[in-house]
Amino acid sequence: MAENCMSFREVVQKKGFPIRWKEITVNTGGSGSTIQDLKVPESAGGYVYRDGNRLQSYARNRFIYWRVHKDTLELVELSLDNDLHGNAIRLHFQDSAILGDISIFESRGEVVFLVATVSSVHRLVFPHPSSLQHQMSIFTDASVVNLCEPSDCHSISPVSNVAYSLHAAGAWLTTEGEALFALATSTGSILFIKLPPKGIQGIVTQHELKHASMMQRLWTGLVPAMIRGGPSEADMAESVCLHSLGQDVFIFAICRDHKLRMWSCKNQECVLVSDMLDFIPDKLDPLKGTIGARGHVIRKSVEGNMLHLGVFLNFSDRNQFCIFQPVLADGRYQLNLITTVFAPNEDLVEFSLTNTHLWSLWTTSESETVVRYAALDNSDNFSYDPWNMVHLQQPESPEVIVPLHREPRETYMDYIFYPGRFTAQTISKALNIYRRSLDSLMGHGLHISSQVLREEVTAAVENEIQNSAGDYELSEEEYSRLQLQQWSRFYSCCLQYHEVGTKPIGLFCDGRTGISCLIRKHQVSLLRPCDILEHLYMSPLDSCVPETLLETQLIADDIQTVQDVLALCDCMKLLNGSLPEEVCLAFEHEIFYLENPETVAQQMITALLPASGNQIVAQDLGEIEMRVQNIADIARAVANLLELADLANGQPEGLMMDDIVLDATRQLVCSRLWSSNTAVGLLSTSVQQTAETRFCLARDLLLLQTLMLRAGEQAGLTLEIADQLKSDLIPRTSDMVRAYFVVKWLSTTVATQVQTNTIESNLRQLDVLDISDATGRTHLHRHSVQDQTLVELFLEGSGGSQSRVLLANNNFLDEDPCQLWTVAFQPMVTMVAQLLWPISANFLLPEFLMGQCQFSQLQEYVRLLQCWCPWNPSSRKFLLGQCYLNCNEPAKALDCFQEAVHGVGNEDFLLNKLVQADEISVRKLEIVYYLKVIKLLEQFSLPDHIISLANTAISVADEDDQNIPTLWSKVFKHHLELGHNDEAYSAMISNPDPVRKKDCLRQFIVVLCEQKQLKALVDFPYIDLHDEVVNIIESRARSVDLATHNYYDLLYAFHIFRGNFRKAASVMYEHGMRLGQELPGVKGLQKKAKCYLACIHSLGLVDPKYGWIVKPVPLSRRMDEELPGVSPKRDLEGEERERVNQKMEVIELPDIEKEYRLVHARLKLLQKGDDPALAAGPSLSASETVGLLVSAGLFDDAVNVCKLFKMSLTQVFEGLALRCINLSQHNYQKDVDFTTETWGWLAANDTGTVNSGKETSAADQAWKLLQTYLAKHEDGSSRYHRCVAIKLLGHGYNLPDWMLVSYKVVNAPELIRLYIDYDLLEEATYLAMDYIDAVMGKGKEYFGLKTSLNVTSPSVWLPYTSIDQLLHALREVHTDNTYLQLYQELSEKLDIYHHNVERISRDRIDAATRRASMRLSSLH
Repeated sequence: MAENCMSFREVVQKKGFPIRWKEITVNTGGSGSTIQDLKVPESAGGYVYRDGNRLQSYARNRFIYWRVHKDTLELVELSLDNDLHGNAIRLHFQDSAILGDISIFESRGEVVFLVATVSSVHRLVFPHPSSLQHQMSIFTDASVVNLCEPSDCHSISPVSNVAYSLHAAGAWLTTEGEALFALATSTGSILFIKLPPKGIQGIVTQHELKHASMMQRLWTGLVPAMIRGGPSEADMAESVCLHSLGQDVFIFAICRDHKLRMWSCKNQECVLVSDMLDFIPDKLDPLKGTIGARGHVIRKSVEGNMLHLGVFLNFSDRNQFCIFQPVLADGRYQLNLITTVFAPNEDLVEFSLTNTHLWSLWTTSESETVVRYAALDNSDNFSYDPWNMVHLQQPESPEVIVPLHREPRETYMDYIFYPGRFTAQTISKALNIYRRSLDSLMGHGLHISSQVLREEVTAAVENEIQNSAGDYELSEEEYSRLQLQQWSRFYSCCLQYHEVGTKPIGLFCDGRTGISCLIRKHQVSLLRPCDILEHLYMSPLDSCVPETLLETQLIADDIQTVQDVLALCDCMKLLNGSLPEEVCLAFEHEIFYLENPETVAQQMITALLPASGNQIVAQDLGEIEMRVQNIADIARAVANLLELADLANGQPEGLMMDDIVLDATRQLVCSRLWSSNTAVGLLSTSVQQTAETRFCLARDLLLLQTLMLRAGEQAGLTLEIADQLKSDLIPRTSDMVRAYFVVKWLSTTVATQVQTNTIESNLRQLDVLDISDATGRTHLHRHSVQDQTLVELFLEGSGGSQSRVLLANNNFLDEDPCQLWTVAFQPMVTMVAQLLWPISANFLLPEFLMGQCQFSQLQEYVRLLQCWCPWNPSSRKFLLGQCYLNCNEPAKALDCFQEAVHGVGNEDFLLNKLVQADEISVRKLEIVYYLKVIKLLEQFSLPDHIISLANTAISVADEDDQNIPTLWSKVFKHHLELGHNDEAYSAMISNPDPVRKKDCLRQFIVVLCEQKQLKALVDFPYIDLHDEVVNIIESRARSVDLATHNYYDLLYAFHIFRGNFRKAASVMYEHGMRLGQELPGVKGLQKKAKCYLACIHSLGLVDPKYGWIVKPVPLSRRMDEELPGVSPKRDLEGEERERVNQKMEVIELPDIEKEYRLVHARLKLLQKGDDPALAAGPSLSASETVGLLVSAGLFDDAVNVCKLFKMSLTQVFEGLALRCINLSQHNYQKDVDFTTETWGWLAANDTGTVNSGKETSAADQAWKLLQTYLAKHEDGSSRYHRCVAIKLLGHGYNLPDWMLVSYKVVNAPELIRLYIDYDLLEEATYLAMDYIDAVMGKGKEYFGLKTSLNVTSPSVWLPYTSIDQLLHALREVHTDNTYLQLYQELSEKLDIYHHNVERISRDRIDAATRRASMRLSSLH
């Protein structure tokens, strides 16, 4: 397993998440006193699945570890590739301590655990991982029901009358499924128990195996037990294991008499006894050899068909391992010794055996934990010093150094909560004991946030400080001492619980996968291979064999250089041991604050020289100077060491992440490799260890070179070497110090928990920048571990996926099966460190941190690199600017963006990921970059900075750059946003692109309209843009809702301002039309009336011969014609449309006045009533309007409309006459309400002059109005008198006197006919007689006659037809005396008239005859 590994190092499993245990109690039948009487030591172990070394196996990187404490068995399944759910169970074997090791087997698609207690044996069966999903553990569905079946457990029954106890056990699962248990008793026998296969009914057998000679058997049979005494403990088995060889299963037991016994389970006989003292070189006296406290232990290793037995012989004065292989020779088994390994005289905790290596866990006399491993070499049966040290996690310092410039609280909190130092459980327990509380913060194992725990710790310590201080006033020094005292006390509590939790209790190793696992009380850690620098720097000099290192070809290809490098490392180790801890902390502090490492090293060496007074350090420095002289080529040794430390291997461009194409199989194999939370924690810790070790190495190398330069010739330096150190090696070492400090900082800095709104904002920013998702945005949700470091976050995202791609692209995984842990884990760590390496063209990490919203951490990262790292400075500046934006510091962000532009043409991130342009010209790339930054600034609404950046871009852009119009558009847009109208107008005019200029103009108009800055909008000159302005406003006016926006008024003002009255009139007319169609209601009508008035006034200012406008096409028709997707040639059914030539309709001023009058009338109607139909309905015709006006009593308006549209007033007179009739009737009935209403509509009409001396009623006023209308509007045809008379007579109402008077004047014959039609014979008779009198010359003026019946007057006529009808009617009612009298009077009057007519006719004839005669006489 470790053939190519020079040393190993412990990697502690991530401590950020506590295990969630599933508690299960198993009833064993034991008594409460059983567990109290027996003391079984704690133990632990593990198991790796058989196919765990296969790349495509379901069990790859998957293993189980267990712990035993009294009657409790903890089982945990871990996977380094997947996060397993429900992977931990805690079994409580009630009142029965658990014995020895837990045996685990894979059989028939199941995982079987064989557990032995002091009172029972158990077979626990779980499903195999191959039958589960990747994220399900074999313990997920574990329960009491499926773990406690009666056939899987057996209570141990006594086999004799002699009391005994059980102290060791082993187990085996046969191929048939039988569970075999071997339990060592205190009487020296072995209790053998066999359970039948699972699911098969059978009998549990129990036998006692005991080895004895013939004399012992006779003595036992003849002498009673009371006489022969108790059993001898000499042959008591101390450790037991079982294994199958051939067709039998054998029990191997190492006993207190130092003998290894081999029992056949089939025959239940001892087949082999081997004395271990025979394998001790100096033949230890068996009578004097006493067993140590640990006792002898036996373990086995099986790989393939090869069985190795490892026996640990523990004596009071020595320890020894013997490795055997059981073989069958001549029908008998014997043990072949493979090798003997002498062990240190320390306390063995556990050891694990593979076929190639022996691993051991020890505790020294100082209670320190030590892990060693040795290779098993068959060439020599005795290995006196084969051990290699494993570099375990260093114990925490008992004291915390508080620098003078920091407060104790700050220092201790940073130290205690340093990632990976103390678990949350440890801190919680320490807090409870510190404040003497029993209430645990962990809440029965539930998660507790780091922030809450920090607050609790701070509050508890501060409370103790206040209690200690009391009411006394303390000086600053006293208060500081009190702080140190209390914080030191709390840290001591943490340290105590940490030491308890890190107590080692077990170790297991697997030869197939290379996994070595160290199990502590509350921790689990893996042992990883060290890289070459860790081995050189951490291992003692005698462990670094030059010949072995030369074979690796990692350092150099000649032995002398290798020896020089080893000597140089030895000097650095001596120097490191001479450095006080305060000096090391001060060095890191100075590097953190960007001090030059060379200057800091010089100051440190000056402080450590003999002049400082520290004689011990001075002696060490003198020793170092002497050892340096033994290095043949110091410059070459330093250069080789720097090459080893350089993660870029001298080629920073080589770390670029090129597109790597993997085959599907390799990609599938590596897609989940080491991607679980456990593996991420292990990788992160390994990177941290590597960075810390190499940082210390680089620091010590820098100090050593500085010391050599100070010593000069005393250190054997020539001038040439000194110059090389000054000019080349020391600067390179200084950069190495800084670089590893940055990697170390990344591995220890905690990531920020990001809020959802911050994530969403950042995603929008990245989408605007069009940056690919290599940032790991898909992993934003996976912050499942508290106090996650940046490296862990990086590994969960793009860092992990990219490192897996790199690993798959190399040859580490070419073999299958392979020892994944030893072969590929350390290369994976190196690849992750390379992705973090700042001296590289690779920019994946900063990009990832930006994608994960780690703004403050990214700022700190850029700060640590800004003064020395020449790689990607502009890219870092860009991301720094983005951080400033998210931290609300836009001014700083703008400066960073402007500085970053210089790297657009030569840095991969800016060129290929941000700009993503095909341009060759650097100047044009810079303009594209500026545009990207402007888009980013727009996400934060920073118009001032956008304008500044856009102006900068315009000033440096080429004249033919196609992005200049876009930049001008940006300047225009954000000036407009700020209300800088003049600047926005100037930017719009300066835009060379007509299309963009028109777009800007449209936006300019819309924004100023929304801001109500109409005067400013109209005042701009719009050079060469007049028509576009009109078109835009017209388009906006026609497209927006009139209820919310009104662009017509703006367009009207625009035309009026420029004296284009006819256009202004057209705009207002269109506005009025649309208002009538789209905006119902009173307001819409009011606006429409105003629009028509404005149109009339504007058109009135135009020359009369141009006083016309074209009537706009209705919007609905225009929308139908311009409907998108509709063919202009065919209808929806595909038929060809009939072409209709649209005629242009021209309207003049009178037409507009007519429409206005209708709208005005409608408004008056709305004022009179609240009928919604009047406001919501369509436009009314003139006739409809008149009807509504008459109904509302607005007779003046109705008359005006009729005259304007040249309509008859008949409807008006009929309505007024009807109102007069109704009013007279209500007035007679004294209806007050109706009268009140009448006064309302009367007031709306001009009733003429009213006699003020006489009080008039509403009815009188109405009749007066009717009289006035007839007098004013009768055109001489008497049609209005006729319609009024018909209305009155039709309602049985007599004609008023004034109407009779006027009607007689206008048309008396017509009135006679009306009387006759309505059977008013009396009135007709009297009127006819009066009319005959008037014709005959009596009162002709009352009938409007100009002449009468006279000889000299023109001819007159009578309505004979009407008079004849009247006479006929009177004759028909001759029974009525009245009508008979009227008939006679009329007849007589008519006779008189006829007489006069005859007379006058004769007179006229005579006169005519005389005149004719006179003319004839004159002629003759």
